[in-house]
Amino acid sequence: MNEFLRRIKLIDDFSVELEVERNVFVDRLMSIVDPGGTGTIFTSFEGFSSNRKEYKGKVGNDGFEIRRRKKLFDTNMNLAIAKGKWRQRENHLIVETEVNSFNNFFILFIVILLGFYAFGVVASLLSNNGTDESNMGMAIGLPFLLVHAAFMLGIPYLVIRRSTNRMKYDLTREFHYLAATKNSPQHL
Repeated sequence: MNEFLRRIKLIDDFSVELEVERNVFVDRLMSIVDPGGTGTIFTSFEGFSSNRKEYKGKVGNDGFEIRRRKKLFDTNMNLAIAKGKWRQRENHLIVETEVNSFNNFFILFIVILLGFYAFGVVASLLSNNGTDESNMGMAIGLPFLLVHAAFMLGIPYLVIRRSTNRMKYDLTREFHYLAATKNSPQHL
């Protein structure tokens, strides 16, 4: 399943090489990440928090798991969760990250949606009793149903894919910024 999600670009991997020590980078990353879970179920009231940290998750000496914090009136769909590991090579830190925007809720959504459209197609075919009037209704209803299905499945796919790309872009910038910063990001 993960290989399929990588092919349709809902999961993406990237690697960043930075000129910074691991301990320094971990401390700087911890300073912008609010400790907590990365689950997306109970985040409805997170936008009311006055915390100014940009990310929420876990950062440790061996790696991290973070997501972007939800904000009040934020129109971006922040669905992506980034998991990464780092390794030190001489004076370079290599951060390998996997960004995943697909969660199990979307499987349920797709199954229910496909069931709804399958019921609509079968009902449309069974209601055809051979009259010209019912043939005309089927000729109009079936293409409408297919176009509607394309939008209902296509728009969430595009939103999830954009969330993956956006998180990858934001983290790449954030990692380079953290590596280049002389002082702690909290004090800037």
